[in-house]
Parts: sequence; structure tokens; C-alpha cells
Amino acid sequence: MAINTVTGPIETAKLGKTLMHEHLLIAFPGWESDTGFENMNHRDMVKVCVDKVEELKSAGFTSLLDPCPNDLGRSVDLMGEVAARTGFNIICATGLYHHHLGGMPYWSMKLAYDPDGEKILTDLFIKEITEGVQGTGVKAGVIKLATAAPPFTDYEKTIFRAGAKAALATNTPITTHTDAILGDEQLDYLKSLGVPAHRIVIGHCCGSPDHDYHMRIVNGGSYIGFDRFGLELVRPDEGRVESLLKLLGKGATNQVIISHDSVWCWKGRMLPQSAIEQMDAGGMSMRFTRVIAPMLKKAGISEAQIETMLTENPRRYFANETIPHAA
Repeated sequence: MAINTVTGPIETAKLGKTLMHEHLLIAFPGWESDTGFENMNHRDMVKVCVDKVEELKSAGFTSLLDPCPNDLGRSVDLMGEVAARTGFNIICATGLYHHHLGGMPYWSMKLAYDPDGEKILTDLFIKEITEGVQGTGVKAGVIKLATAAPPFTDYEKTIFRAGAKAALATNTPITTHTDAILGDEQLDYLKSLGVPAHRIVIGHCCGSPDHDYHMRIVNGGSYIGFDRFGLELVRPDEGRVESLLKLLGKGATNQVIISHDSVWCWKGRMLPQSAIEQMDAGGMSMRFTRVIAPMLKKAGISEAQIETMLTENPRRYFANETIPHAA
């Protein structure tokens, strides 16, 4: 089965070792109004991202998913140039962020005043998957959906409905953002809309210490994202590893995907520089290789299990294959 990358379709068997949630660039809505400092130019961002990709290649990675939604500064031009220069597979997303930090003012107005608003949103997602993003020819390979803290808002549910329709129309998988809560509700809602569980990654679950929450997602049949290693501002990695070991002990190896949610370039300065530096200090997208994998091996996790989480699970997810021996 083929999957869209920013430089064209490839067979899923060629994905290889894959990080499933990294960001070349993030720009929260309103960044352009913060004129108090100079933003990085495109050339400088390309250099930063090429250097990061070359570092990943040296560790044996060959692919990554950048699930930046349409309303968080997604730049398919940047992704395409970096992928072309490095020969690295980069998969981009179509979708929208959650109620609080995404493009809600624009889209809530459009959805409120256009009786076909939900269909327009569905058609947009489908077009970006089948034709490409704004005439670039770059086609999305995944649909990004998101919730924040409870409640699961009506606005977010509208986006989920549009995303589910687009997923079913195009045979495209879904990956989600959570604030380490509501992931089980996301999964139940998407399944009620007809999306098969094995086509879903529930993201950022490693931010929660609640093992029962993790097991509800695993038992629901989807993939579970342990995809914020190094983001110790949110939860220390020791806790994430402890939670992961519990899951692996329950036989969930085939359902875990790994990443860091690192951000390599920003537009604007929504976070103070000290917070960005603290996030970078975690090792960014090399954290799993350098720190987490050795911790897992010391705890008795095999190289084969780590390879499954980094290579086989992403391949199977994009290939639309059922999950073997799901817990």
C-alpha cells in the first residue's frame, strides 16, 4: 500500500524506522501580530531542519510524521524542501487544532453562517489528501484532530465528524492531539462515526499517569501515543517510562507508537525563551534513542519490542493492517 509523503507517494514497506509526532515548524494563530522581534527566515529554518533530519538519519531513522494541522503554521513548502534535500520521508497532515488554541475564531464563524460548513470542511480535508495543499501538489497522508481539557466541545466534534468522513472517503488514517485526557472519548466518538480503531492514533497519552486510562485506549483497539518523550515541562520522562513499562507488561507492544512532539522552529514567541530552552534541553527528537531506549532495555524490554514500536507499528498503521494480538 502506498502513502503520501511531501515528495510523493511511497510504499509503506519503505517507511522504515519512523517517528510519529515531530514538528518542523509551529506558529500559533496570532503570531504575526507579535512584531517585537525578528522571526527566522525560510532559509534559516531549512538549515535547522536539515541538520535535525541528518541527526535522525545517523540514528537509523528514515521517516517522520509532522502532524501540524492547517491552523498551526503548517508549511508544506518547508517540509518539501527539507525532504528533498535529505532524502528523508516526511508525511504531512490535514486537519484543525482544538477549540482553545487553533483557528477557532475563523472556523466557528464559517461553520455558524454557512449551512454547508461541515461539508466544506470535509471537502477541504479530502482535497488536501487527493489533490494537494493550495496548488503545491503536496498531499497529506494523515488527518489531524484535537481536543483540549474537558469538555469535548461542539466545535471539536464538528471537526471530528468532518475528519471521520474524510478518513472513510480517502482511506486515510487519523492521529489526534489530547491534553492527556479525553483520548478514550475521542476513540469512542470516532468509532461511532465508522472509523476503524486500527486507523487511529490517540496522541500524548504518556502525559497521564493513569494506567486505567491507557488500558481503555489499548482495549479500544487503537494505537496509543507515547509521543512526548523529552517534554519534561509536562511530565518527567521517568514517569512516562514507568507508564510505558506497565503497558508493555500487559502485552501492548503492537499498539504503542513513539515520538517526542519536538518543535524545531517557531514563528512568534508565544512561550518565553526560557521555556523553549527547557524543552530543547530534553534532547528533542534524539531523546528516545539516547536516553529512553537504554532505560527500557535496562528494565528488560527487548530490542525486538523497541523495533516493533519504531518500525512495524507505523508501517502497519499506514498500511491499514489490523493489529495482531491487540491487548
